[in-house]
Amino acid sequence: MSHPIKRAIIDFLAYDDLSFMQLLNRINSSYEHGNFGYHLRSLVGFIEFEPKIRKYKLTYRGRLLLEIIREFRSSVQKGNQPIRYAEQLAAGAHAFALFSSESFKHDIAFPFFKAGLSKGYAAVYVVGEEKLDSEVLALKKRGIDLDSLPKGAFTVMTSYEYYIQKGKAEDKTIIGNLQMLLEEKKKAGFLGIWGATEMAVFFDNGKTKELLQYEESLGSQFGLDVGGICLYDTKRVEEGSISQIYKSHGHIISEEMCGKTIVKEKAKAEMSKLKTELN
Repeated sequence: MSHPIKRAIIDFLAYDDLSFMQLLNRINSSYEHGNFGYHLRSLVGFIEFEPKIRKYKLTYRGRLLLEIIREFRSSVQKGNQPIRYAEQLAAGAHAFALFSSESFKHDIAFPFFKAGLSKGYAAVYVVGEEKLDSEVLALKKRGIDLDSLPKGAFTVMTSYEYYIQKGKAEDKTIIGNLQMLLEEKKKAGFLGIWGATEMAVFFDNGKTKELLQYEESLGSQFGLDVGGICLYDTKRVEEGSISQIYKSHGHIISEEMCGKTIVKEKAKAEMSKLKTELN
């Protein structure tokens, strides 16, 4: 249910039975029909098609799923706006952010960097090679002038340089390099690393499997000498990967929601209830 189209389908069917075109027009009339059909098919068991009226409706399982979605939404601290949430991430946080524009990405990453720098951490920003110059300029416009910071306080590097070694993206190698960089920054007098990294390079180089293994190896939380946000462009991320990416992080930040990726006890009870019904 990580994809907004799937959630929207469940939301709209909560109030009325709707045909394919009615659903499509309410959600996004310009959305490609084939992709929309894929989302409908993936919800088999939660929705069903009534041939006589040629409309979709929620099943009993779908009603339970709707309650779980609503419970989750109430648990992700809607009062916290994404920018403020990113600013207030504590040491050890391993978050992922979904962005659809460079502006929103900057809104999340740059206040996060400022918070880390103010605490005594060294900032590390990993971006696509084609963005290197423009990101340095964007940082300056947002009040982070790299030339005015202490030596080693802010490092900007390309995602290919950081993640891909001799055409490979092995989790042990990447984590080993992170550990060496961390030790370097700590020797220079910083508390640790406060990093934000773009992840599109994995998808661009056919390394989705390696990405998922790397994120899983990192775990949902770092030690107190690291704070990090993995930046995922919604136009580049592969849909089938979102669920595992979600499970590998302790926090989610997007334009729709922000909060811990831990379902509240009531939602867990609803999930248990759903499993009982299925059995």
